[in-house]
Amino acid sequence: MALKNEEEAKKDQIAIFPTYILSHIVIVLPIMTSIFRQYTFDDSFEQVFVSSKFLKEYQIALTFAIDYDENDVPTNGIFRPTWDLTKVTPLAINQFKKDHQDVNVKVFISIGNKGCKYPFCPQENKSWIANATQSLTNIIEDKDCDLQVDGIDVFYEHIEASTSDFTECIGQVIKNLKQGGVIKVASISPSFTLNKEYYFPLYNSCSSFIDWVDYQFQNEVTSVFAPNTLVNLYNKLANEFYPRRKLFAGYSAENEDWATLSPIVFFLGGMEIIQKRKGPGISIHYHNYYVETPHDEC
Repeated sequence: MALKNEEEAKKDQIAIFPTYILSHIVIVLPIMTSIFRQYTFDDSFEQVFVSSKFLKEYQIALTFAIDYDENDVPTNGIFRPTWDLTKVTPLAINQFKKDHQDVNVKVFISIGNKGCKYPFCPQENKSWIANATQSLTNIIEDKDCDLQVDGIDVFYEHIEASTSDFTECIGQVIKNLKQGGVIKVASISPSFTLNKEYYFPLYNSCSSFIDWVDYQFQNEVTSVFAPNTLVNLYNKLANEFYPRRKLFAGYSAENEDWATLSPIVFFLGGMEIIQKRKGPGISIHYHNYYVETPHDEC
């Protein structure tokens, strides 16, 4: 049998990482105390180890819904899904829930994008809010493709708007969807460069409507080389910005993010955060690597 080439070996290493993280981090946790979120655009959630012995909730965050058309032209709040519609199906979600009836499975739609492509850039706030509310409602309540969506996640890594515009638009859409009964939960996913200027003001404007804050540690400006550094960063966020009871530790298993935060550092730091620091959960970006997913540099 021929040996696998380097690229195939790397993909295999990535493929087992989420299972490794779950089976090693959660085994040391008190039963029924942790939440795990997986960001994915495909059905790779089917491959991840899930057990009620270790988890009280498993969140599938579908990446991404964007307000740009197929030609990358902005549509001012008219969102469309970009996850793999042939793999993320009502049947796949139903089967996953059926296979894991002892775990609370929730589905999120993540709006925004990794990197600089498809930034938040409303043409006009009032119309953006109306369009976003309606288009996201249409996706969530689509009877022909009911993915049993519980909530939305706000995941913009590039914003071309003022703080007030971001806060007004995103905050009002979250309120509209929650108050209209379209979603039950909402989360935001800040990272270092946007946290103070955009995400923290957003959180302060509607904190009672935001259930989770999933901070993306792979986007730190300075590389995180030690587990205690990750723990210290988490503690700083909990002390200065967001309630610890809402604050996830987020990570990406994609190759380009490993230079900033390696799997072993996140594993050790994440275990400390959840077990000893009373963090509610962790998240990982992970999907099958049957297509390339390049991210533009800002």
